[in-house]
Amino acid sequence: MKEWTKEQIQKLRQRLNLYQREMAHRLGVTREYVVYLEKGVKTPSKTLKLLLDYIEREQNEKRKEKRKHGKGNL
Repeated sequence: MKEWTKEQIQKLRQRLNLYQREMAHRLGVTREYVVYLEKGVKTPSKTLKLLLDYIEREQNEKRKEKRKHGKGNL
């Protein structure tokens, strides 16, 4: 399990092109809680870290698939 910093959480949300409210919905928390995470006021629980790991892994797999299919179309 990755130790998530405030910067990493914010960068993941930005890579996903999500507003804080949308990220909060995915994580099952409030928008305010996402703000606290991104400011470093709060640190993610073990459960949130696992969810962030899963979301990041899912996003990385989608990017790999896009690259794979993009190369095949050349």
